[in-house]
Amino acid sequence: MDRRAFIERTAGGLLLAPLFAGATEGVTSNPIQGLTMPHEKTFDAKAVKLNYLDYGSAADRPLVMLHGGAWRWQEFLSLIPGLGQRWHVHALDLRGNGRSGWVPKAYRLRDFAQDNAEFVSRLNAPAVLVGHSIGGVIALMVAARHPEKVSALIIEDVPVGLDNYRKIVDSSRDMFRLWLGLKKSARSEQQLSLALADAYKDYPGVTSPWMLFFAGCLWQLDPSFFDPLLNDFDGFAEGYDCPAILAKIRCPVLFLRGESKLGTVMTDDEIAWLQRDFRNVQCTQIEGVGHLLHLQEQGQTPVLAAMRAFLERV
Repeated sequence: MDRRAFIERTAGGLLLAPLFAGATEGVTSNPIQGLTMPHEKTFDAKAVKLNYLDYGSAADRPLVMLHGGAWRWQEFLSLIPGLGQRWHVHALDLRGNGRSGWVPKAYRLRDFAQDNAEFVSRLNAPAVLVGHSIGGVIALMVAARHPEKVSALIIEDVPVGLDNYRKIVDSSRDMFRLWLGLKKSARSEQQLSLALADAYKDYPGVTSPWMLFFAGCLWQLDPSFFDPLLNDFDGFAEGYDCPAILAKIRCPVLFLRGESKLGTVMTDDEIAWLQRDFRNVQCTQIEGVGHLLHLQEQGQTPVLAAMRAFLERV
């Protein structure tokens, strides 16, 4: 995949504004509908304080959502209300992202997995884990650590094999460095959004809502977030062995992927291997979208429908 296609895959469909970004601690009642408003909370993991959205009734079973790299929990904003009708949703900011704490240069997969394994372990029932991109990798690692605390997995477009993962990273280095360069040179979030607009002026799929959303994500991102990924891939990826992980997991697993020609990271060979070797794994392709899946307008409805159909059987 060439650099332009990868950038369009990564950037082109981020249409969500961070509507809950200014949410405050505590519960606010809605006097019209008598409902409890969603609100952000914090969780003290051993290494870092994690920010997360709490949405839905505590009487419902837990569902934990893990976003893609360099984003924040608002990535799932279009899915949360639909899922929250039957599930108690916890949408987390990964360490170094959103309103979670920073742990400079400690951004290896095992670091993220440790944080979120601690979060899942303190829930009062086994949780469904939903993860997109790096969030999906983390969800798999958490499930392998604590299979008794995970009732099901929904994984959106992850590199299954390490060779594929390394290839994706190598093809993305210029993009990641562009993001970091813009972040370091900008003096405000508004200035960063203008710099992104200039950098992506030749990409018609990149919209103003995406630039505003992603500028907010980058503005909050720890500048050292990509250091392990770019400078020590083997150390970054240590512990991510998908065949060994899936061998430990007995719960139902749904892998979602867009179309290869539109820029997914999962390969056809990886899909074929998953379907052949694991009876608890289901793979579903979403038409008309690439890696962004639910973040693209045409993917939002079919992704939610696929998730709901899968969860009906959990």
